[in-house]
Amino acid sequence: MKLERMLAIINILTEKGKVTAPELAQMLEVSKRTINRDIDSLCLAGVPLVTMQGYNGGIYLMEGYTFDKRIMKEDELSDIVAGLKGVASIQKDQTGHKLLQKRLSGATDFLSIDLASHYVDSLSSKTEILKIATSTHHRVTFDYYSPKGKTKRTVNPYCMLYRWSYWYLLGWCTASEAFRFFKLNRLWELKLTETEFEPLKITDDNLQMGTHMVDNQPFEVMFSKSVEYQIIESYGPKSYECTNEGLHFKGQYANMSYIISWILSFGKDAKVICPDKLARAVEEQRG
Repeated sequence: MKLERMLAIINILTEKGKVTAPELAQMLEVSKRTINRDIDSLCLAGVPLVTMQGYNGGIYLMEGYTFDKRIMKEDELSDIVAGLKGVASIQKDQTGHKLLQKRLSGATDFLSIDLASHYVDSLSSKTEILKIATSTHHRVTFDYYSPKGKTKRTVNPYCMLYRWSYWYLLGWCTASEAFRFFKLNRLWELKLTETEFEPLKITDDNLQMGTHMVDNQPFEVMFSKSVEYQIIESYGPKSYECTNEGLHFKGQYANMSYIISWILSFGKDAKVICPDKLARAVEEQRG
């Protein structure tokens, strides 16, 4: 039912332009709080909604993002539904999937998105806490695990993003006094605090991940032919040459710790050719 309601919200905004949350609540016969949660989910699914407070305020679709006034095109509907179902895959409320699929009569069969993982239960709990924290502007605390070890973080949360096959939290870290991305599966013991914060404006630069990391360190590895599919999955078919000895791979890296871990994951099927520094580091890790 939730997915159908969010589709109804999109149709109403397309038809009427700007609508207030109380008006949407009355039209759909739900509470204003439910509408606010639906709006959050739509934004998380990638629907560009704008909310304005005060006199003449309301909710509307970003300029330039419109549908046919009478009915959405099938490809547009499929994209929206796929996004909504993807978001629903990490939420505790899983109702409405079968009903929505039946009603669309196969319109979304081509693309199915599942954003959950083996830690879906903890992910759902984290999502619920972060949704409250971001909407009410309350700080959160959590234990964070990184190559430097376990640290206690206090963060002003802004939004969740799904990139590079992982969920991330974008937040203002009080220790570093800067925006930081935190991988959710490294984030544990998440707690909502009573401390409120004044939100800062998020720029496009703040939303860019990894722009400070440039792949400019060349390296070469000889891989066994048995792991060819894994090389293609990570770097593509043009990243290596087939030789009598195996797959001669040439690439570049930015983070040495990451690339060592990646090479070690192949076990005896990978041998570093150069640089010598990387080869020694890999051998030391192997013991």
